[in-house]
Amino acid sequence: MKRIVALSLVLFTASIHAEIVVPAKYLDPANGYDIKQTPQRFSQENPFIVEMAYSAGGNEHRENWHTKCGYETNYTTGFDEIICDTRQNNLMILTHGDFKKSVVFMDAFQGADRFKTKVNLKLDGGNVIAGIPADLLGDNQTDIILRKLEGGKELIYTWKKANGQFEKVKIDLYGLKESLEFVDALKTANR
Repeated sequence: MKRIVALSLVLFTASIHAEIVVPAKYLDPANGYDIKQTPQRFSQENPFIVEMAYSAGGNEHRENWHTKCGYETNYTTGFDEIICDTRQNNLMILTHGDFKKSVVFMDAFQGADRFKTKVNLKLDGGNVIAGIPADLLGDNQTDIILRKLEGGKELIYTWKKANGQFEKVKIDLYGLKESLEFVDALKTANR
């Protein structure tokens, strides 16, 4: 019995300081993924962070999607879990420990109440989706918007500033789907 407990303790201790496992598919830069693993300061038990930039191939200049994943202590359970944020400019998609995703239009609520601020979305020149919260927190509406974004090419979003004027941001969606697939694969490989 003592041997089993001692072996379990050794395995647990060895796993605490392990680097985050990156699935092999994403390690070849020819696939568009640029991966770095660096020390972080957010978790004493799991001191590594993975950064990934996805760049589309071809001659056309496109904005890159940047993803950062690291361990963070869950305030409910006390266990470390991988949290990721994927962003381009001020559009950020957070992937929580339970794989739920939140969409945050960060510039829309700078200096404003983020829970009251609404954005208007136009995807690939289609119809306007009006009155979306600037901070979509992992619910059915978030899942619907994410599916549309993953299948789209370009997003334009607007919001009304405090002075009554509208601000507009254009986001190149090419590579978002691949970036979110990377996040899910990374989280699955590190369960």
